[in-house]
Amino acid sequence: MLFLFVEDDENVAAAFAELAASLGHHADVARNGGEALRMTGQTRYDSVFMDIGLPDIDGRKLCEYVRCAGASTEACIVAVTGKSGFDMESSRQFDGYLRKPVTALEVAEIIRRC
Repeated sequence: MLFLFVEDDENVAAAFAELAASLGHHADVARNGGEALRMTGQTRYDSVFMDIGLPDIDGRKLCEYVRCAGASTEACIVAVTGKSGFDMESSRQFDGYLRKPVTALEVAEIIRRC
């Protein structure tokens, strides 16, 4: 499977990519929303793990854009957030969510479900 991790924290992005590789998957990393839009527009990702608190766009809005156009409109999109107030009910465009700090077991479980 091909994954995209949209994460502005370099260490967290690297950890996500390494975990996906250890599970036998390929992963790309986007550090901001603009980069993620370019990548999802050109490449069909199976799953996108999207930080909600990106510096250039809210992850919920980015998810809407990815769902509307490009090669990854059918991707399983998972919200990743460190904020305690994330409401999955009002963010139905996501297929799941993870709360930071994320464990390897949680990521592996989401990957299996997607």
